[in-house]
Amino acid sequence: MMRGIICQSSRWVVLLAVAVLLSGCIGRSSPKVTYFSLLTAEQLKTEQTIASLPEVNLGIGPITIPASLKRSQIATRQLGNQYEFNEFNRWAGILEKDLSYVLGENLGQLLGVDSIGFFPWRPHFQPTYRVTLDVIRLDGSLDGDAVLSAHWVVADANGKTSLADGKSEYRQPLEDKTYPALIKAESQLVAQLSHEIAVAIAALNK
Repeated sequence: MMRGIICQSSRWVVLLAVAVLLSGCIGRSSPKVTYFSLLTAEQLKTEQTIASLPEVNLGIGPITIPASLKRSQIATRQLGNQYEFNEFNRWAGILEKDLSYVLGENLGQLLGVDSIGFFPWRPHFQPTYRVTLDVIRLDGSLDGDAVLSAHWVVADANGKTSLADGKSEYRQPLEDKTYPALIKAESQLVAQLSHEIAVAIAALNK
């Protein structure tokens, strides 16, 4: 009889402990997920016009990025070749498309171009120039710099002849050790690359 009472009491103790744990889990809110997109030069308030080419149709893409960046979690570089992907800081969309859009917006502002198409463009769109980008690296460290390394090509309408090209690498210190600062720094790097490509396109029209 005494053994039964002890077993029953133990069972109630266990159930009470489980209930307390569950109530703690339910009451504790999950960390909030923050979503980011790259900023255009206009949003960064660094836009400037270096040419006026309203007659130009500018085709953007294709743009390629490393496989390590083809995921929603934002990548930060750790030691050497190690990456960390943060579950609670993510890209709002597909990074290639975001990068394509921002590059197009930046080039349009810099060159005074209104007609911009994104690969794959519609049948009626015929680009004057095609800008392709092969991103080697776009990442950073929260306690260091953001880095953008990329091959770029400005080609003719058919994409068969390279008219200008380059391999560029830029670094930008972060304002603080946060993800918003990282995204802002990466956006500033894209703005710098956009300016370099815009100067090359402007030179083709002199």
